[in-house]
Amino acid sequence: MLGIYQAYQLMLTHTQKTNKVEVVPIEAANNRVLAMNVQAPFDMPRFNNSAMDGYGIKLADKGKKLKPISKTLAGDDVTAITQGQCVKIMTGAKVDDSIEAVVPIEAISREGEYIQFPHDIKPQANIRPKGEEFHQHDILLYQGEVLDSAKIALLASLGVTHVRVYQKPNILILSTGNEIKNHYEQITQTEHFNSSSLYFQLEPLANMHTLDIIPDDIHTIQQHIDTDYDLIISTGGVSKGDADFTIEAFRQKGYDIKFNLIAIKPGKPFGFGVKDGNIACLLTGNPLAAVLNYNIFVRSIIRKLAGCKEYYLDYIKLPTTNRLQRKAGRDEAIPVKLTSDGVELSTKRGSGMISVIAQNNGIVIIDKSLETIEDKVVKFIDFTRWSEEFREFISN
Repeated sequence: MLGIYQAYQLMLTHTQKTNKVEVVPIEAANNRVLAMNVQAPFDMPRFNNSAMDGYGIKLADKGKKLKPISKTLAGDDVTAITQGQCVKIMTGAKVDDSIEAVVPIEAISREGEYIQFPHDIKPQANIRPKGEEFHQHDILLYQGEVLDSAKIALLASLGVTHVRVYQKPNILILSTGNEIKNHYEQITQTEHFNSSSLYFQLEPLANMHTLDIIPDDIHTIQQHIDTDYDLIISTGGVSKGDADFTIEAFRQKGYDIKFNLIAIKPGKPFGFGVKDGNIACLLTGNPLAAVLNYNIFVRSIIRKLAGCKEYYLDYIKLPTTNRLQRKAGRDEAIPVKLTSDGVELSTKRGSGMISVIAQNNGIVIIDKSLETIEDKVVKFIDFTRWSEEFREFISN
């Protein structure tokens, strides 16, 4: 039985990044993966400009009374000054090279038409220099980055209208089980609602296609295995029960099943198969186990398929705030809640639970050797941090 790291690396080894590219307007680029570097087309700021509403002067005139010769607003042409002159200037307005400092309005006093300037004025005070933020040709965004609202706002500030992005991978979701129903259907006392497939369906980096629930029948499962998809994610039928046919169905359809068990709790029953470049992740039907394994293993696969440069799990180190006793022997993924003092380990973590996912912010994976977790610094994984390189993420 493979350990977590072995399974994780094996799955990513069999996952190939996409090379399919399309061009989209930036308004439609949220959660898309850049297929290009973005270089600055100009310096930012593009010119020296005022950081304050105030008055532009020569340093030789500090402490003097001067009469403004003009006013410069943002967008106006510049006004040059000589010694003995000053100009009123507004925030963001272009600052002429002849101006050596901008004195804020609140730092001066007025005497009729004249302005009394203070004595303590520093060179270039309150002047934002050209190129302070970045210079022309600087790379601001890199190929493989996932675009979000902040990055799209940056693109807009550069005058970019369209970007090259990778096409989203196409992913098929198969849910099996005679006992499960969709959330909008009626259920009996012996049935339950399907929750994990909807969780997967909301993945923003891929085109997710969900089939109707498939009964526990090996031939019916085989009929729905579609290798036109980049990845198939299934739930249910991966254990050793009388109605567990999923792994065998994929094997009979020509998939090379690399493993069907991994040494993790919860989620030990977990299959991974490959066929002609297509891959399949075969998850348990237990909601908590399925969602945890999806986050730990499958999301890294999806990020690599989608062209992300960062697809390895990452973490931050935080202290635990409570004590937890557990049975040693297997690495265990434990949901945790982020607090102002660290992370609180969940005492509820049965493989069939789902509410713990909604009530917590992430997980820690505890090493198989640990029985007592108390006053310990652990590796907190919230699935928002990703790395370009593999980092060991199990807390030991």
